[in-house]
Amino acid sequence: MATSRTGTATYLRNSKRVKTQARRSGLTHCPGVDGRPCGAELDYDTPLLPNSAETDHIIPHGQGGTDDADNLRVICRKCNGQRNRTKVPVPVAAADDFPVDPNWLALVCGGGEGAPIPGRSSPRQA
Repeated sequence: MATSRTGTATYLRNSKRVKTQARRSGLTHCPGVDGRPCGAELDYDTPLLPNSAETDHIIPHGQGGTDDADNLRVICRKCNGQRNRTKVPVPVAAADDFPVDPNWLALVCGGGEGAPIPGRSSPRQA
């Protein structure tokens, strides 16, 4: 059975640590995300409200982020939900952009079929 990446012991421990540090340092209002200020008063005690304090991955898992405390920040539940719904599209090359000829490297380098491939001392013997 697969587990949630936000249900791991590392995430839960670091999430609690980050929220505790934010509360002790006086973070009372949501700073917002991605250049959009929020300002909602954070509720550290009641979960699942729009203004509930939640930890958010600064660099998402899908982009190589970790559950380390330095990759977590406190924002309100509303901002966290909006941020997670906004996905940045990943550009994918068209199928026509991929080489299909087995001699594509030699063709691209100007050698034509049977020409030596750069980086090899001689063409492969069949």
